[in-house]
Amino acid sequence: MDNAFFSRFHPRVIDVFLRDGTFWYDLGKPRRTITFESSAKRNFMLVTDGAGALSVNGVHHPLSVGSVFYFPLRNRIQLSYTPEQPLQFYSVHYDYKLIEWDGSSVTCLEPQENSLPLPVVTQAADAESFALHMRRLYDLWQGKAPDYEWQARLMFLNLVNEVRRLYSQRNEGDLTRRAIAKCMDYIKTHYAEPLEREELAEIAALSASYFSIMFKKVAGCTPTQYITKIRLDKAKQLLQSSNMTVSEVAREVGFQDPLYFARVFAGHAGMPPREYRKA
Repeated sequence: MDNAFFSRFHPRVIDVFLRDGTFWYDLGKPRRTITFESSAKRNFMLVTDGAGALSVNGVHHPLSVGSVFYFPLRNRIQLSYTPEQPLQFYSVHYDYKLIEWDGSSVTCLEPQENSLPLPVVTQAADAESFALHMRRLYDLWQGKAPDYEWQARLMFLNLVNEVRRLYSQRNEGDLTRRAIAKCMDYIKTHYAEPLEREELAEIAALSASYFSIMFKKVAGCTPTQYITKIRLDKAKQLLQSSNMTVSEVAREVGFQDPLYFARVFAGHAGMPPREYRKA
């Protein structure tokens, strides 16, 4: 699972549709296949009735009730259905940017990927529940309440995250990912100790270079960044719940240099440790 992507994923819902049987008519004439020579919109969809197929650059994917699918950008897309079971589906037209925030500054990046780091088609584990959430998103969008765009973005993020969760669960048997998860657990309990990449790679039974690559892919950040996050989270707890000095807190969570700790903490929290304690 590409957590580095989703940690930066910032979508905007543009429109929400319910595509019923009328979608398959053009100028009053029925059609069984719709073709996009080069898809120009990002769409996220759920089949609520019928059966058919999605073709992306000639690769066919069957669709049925509960199928969650999307259109990769600038690909040749064909959507079709069987005569007996016309497809009906919800469709979310969206776009997104990649947002990077280091605690003091924000960078907005245009996505370079045509596809999400997810399968083009995923079968929902609970089709009825997923359809209910899509229906709520559709009703919210049609209702146009004062905060509907913000609420729609939250609901859409939850839907995407559910697909992400399903994909992750179905790939949890991957030995490398489980090794990285084991290493992350080790960091959580040994954060106060010196932690070197080579030691962590040995725990995961991976080469140091491959460990770094896979750690970032699984955790969404480098091993050093993850260690720092764990240490700073513990430091925040100690600053608010103990009478330890800032220097004592720094050493307690694994920083040997209190001045360096204060600089890193301020960059992460937006204020020095002493101010954080008073906030």
